Amino acid sequence: IFYRLYMMEPLRMRGLVAAVVTPMNAKGDLDLSVVPRVVDYLASKGITGIYIAGSTGEGMSLTDEERRGVAEAYVGAAKGRMKSFVQVGHNSLRASADLAGHAESIGADAVSATPTGYFKVSGEAELVEGLLPIVEAAPKTPFYYYHIPFLSGVNLDPIKLTDISMDRLPTFCGIKYSDGASLHNLSLLESVAPGLEFLSGSDEAYLMSVAQGYKAAVGSTYNYAAPIYNNVRKSLSVGDFKRAQVWQKHALEMITAMFETCGRSSLKVMMQMVGIDCGPVRRPIDPASPDQIIALRKRLDTMGWFEWIKEDLSAEIS
Repeated sequence: IFYRLYMMEPLRMRGLVAAVVTPMNAKGDLDLSVVPRVVDYLASKGITGIYIAGSTGEGMSLTDEERRGVAEAYVGAAKGRMKSFVQVGHNSLRASADLAGHAESIGADAVSATPTGYFKVSGEAELVEGLLPIVEAAPKTPFYYYHIPFLSGVNLDPIKLTDISMDRLPTFCGIKYSDGASLHNLSLLESVAPGLEFLSGSDEAYLMSVAQGYKAAVGSTYNYAAPIYNNVRKSLSVGDFKRAQVWQKHALEMITAMFETCGRSSLKVMMQMVGIDCGPVRRPIDPASPDQIIALRKRLDTMGWFEWIKEDLSAEIS
């Protein structure tokens, strides 16, 4: 208990953290000149943080050099405006540690990491030992584990993981919790680690996460639909649960249209819908065709999405 009292202080995030895309040109090369425009747009929508080179940012499809470049561009553009998390998960733990050290050197506010995805760990203690070199490479920077079993294939007990991490990882500050099936675990996680921070990672379950007490959420669609989610939060804060349900339904309608037209590439295509062209995705994700993009725009227009995102009725974040 004495040791845990002196662990690193979490960031105490509030509101929406956007899992940012990685801008590319038509050839699939990075186009980091777009990054400041993305950050400007997010700042105008009240976004409180950015999560860099995660699933939405195609971090696992980038070279290590590209990942460092993306981190530098976003951290630099966000400095003094919103907090930055750099995702450094890698199949090579040494490469992951190098990326973590780089993130700290450029002034990132936090480091985060998925588990290795090819050789998968068999237990929580084994996972924590693999994370230890990452936190040691960035000893002055808060660390958040990225729990996303449907993509990583590693579905261990996050409560047990938290308990072990508090003893073994001195910079461990919490979890980016992207598992909608067990998102209800917040109260149990907080009972194990009352001083740490757990960030909801399911856009589809944003209403559920706010109702449970998650103070901040990380998500892909917060890039271009922040007003929808801010209205969920505001409605709930004034006791208007039915209105909160309506806004969450709007979010689900948007997400359904995205995946039914453009698939996973829609997470990036949607940036075009707010006037910021971040280019195509990189394979193995299948890029959206022009016809698919037209179909998505038509669906969004029909449902009224462009009107939903115009007015931001967000409440004060507390």
